[in-house]
Amino acid sequence: MNIRYTLWWIFGILLIVLGMVQGILSGWEENTGTSALIVSGIVVVIFLFGKELRTGEGLRQDERTKKIGAWGLSYSWFVTFITLFILFWIRYLNLVSLDPQMVILLLVLEMAISVRLFQWYFFRRGDVE
Repeated sequence: MNIRYTLWWIFGILLIVLGMVQGILSGWEENTGTSALIVSGIVVVIFLFGKELRTGEGLRQDERTKKIGAWGLSYSWFVTFITLFILFWIRYLNLVSLDPQMVILLLVLEMAISVRLFQWYFFRRGDVE
């Protein structure tokens, strides 16, 4: 692991620790800054872990695997846009009162689950065209 990755690991862990310290000092009250620091640190660490898996002795990827991964991501983004469109009309027509936190959670879960489902489907199908 080179020095750049080491510095990013330190930065991610530092963000998490700073968020926890701020939360402890403020009494864990409703504090957006605390949540933002902790979540930012977790995101940095997760991306670094994924990067390490890809560049280290982790999973090997050939052209087919990369192609299927890209197609799965593309289909997932399309489904996400459709979901956003549906959520817009649900809110516009006042069918349901949407909480922003719930919408974000729904979109994050939808994206993560749909990309895996599409990639699984394309792997079972054999190839994409």
